[in-house]
Amino acid sequence: MITVGDPSAPIAVIALHGREMCGADLSPFAVTLAKDAYWLFPDAPLAAGRARTWWPIDSEQRIRALGQGPMELSAMDPPGRPEARAFVDSIVGSLAQPFVLAGFSQGGMLAMDYVLHGGRRPAALALLSTTRIALAEWTACAATGVLAGLPVLVAHGKDDAELAFAAGEQLRDFASANGAIVQWLPFDGGHQLPFVVWRALRKLLVAR
Repeated sequence: MITVGDPSAPIAVIALHGREMCGADLSPFAVTLAKDAYWLFPDAPLAAGRARTWWPIDSEQRIRALGQGPMELSAMDPPGRPEARAFVDSIVGSLAQPFVLAGFSQGGMLAMDYVLHGGRRPAALALLSTTRIALAEWTACAATGVLAGLPVLVAHGKDDAELAFAAGEQLRDFASANGAIVQWLPFDGGHQLPFVVWRALRKLLVAR
C-alpha cells in the first residue's frame, strides 16, 4: 500500500483503484493534494494480470457485454464482495482520524458496498466513474438509513465507453433518494479521472 502525507493529519483519504489497476496508478495525484490529509492507496488483494482486482471478473463476458455498448451493472452480484469489504475494513481500522472513502470504477462499487453494509461511516464518500451493483441487496441496505446525511460526490464522464453515463446518473439518484447529500459532477471525457474530478475531491476534503 502506498501512503502520501502525514499519518497524523486531521483527515485521511482511502482511494480504491479500479479493475486491473493498482494503488500506484492513483497515488501521483495526491502529491499536489495531500497538504492537510493523509492518503492511502491500497492494492486490491486479487491478481489480475500485472495489476489487481477487488473481485474476480469474467473477462470474456465483460468483452461481450461491452460489444453492446457502455455497461450498467445493477443486476451484477459479483462473488468476493464480503472479502473485499473485510479488506477495506482492515485499512479503516488502522485509522484514528475521520476519513473520506473514494473509489474509481470497480473501487467505487466497493466503496459504496462497504458503506451500505455497515462499515465504519466515512466523513464523505466519493464515487468516481462507477455504477450500482447488486441493486436488490443495496436497496435493502439503504433502507436502514445508512446513507442519510452522508456527503457523496458522484462524478462521471459524459463519454464513458465502459460504464454508461446513465449508470452514473442512476447512482446519483440512488444515493440522493436514500438521504445522501449528493454533489453531482458530470464532466467532458470518458472512463478517467481528469483534473476537474480531483479538484472536486480536494474541495470535498476542505469542507470536512
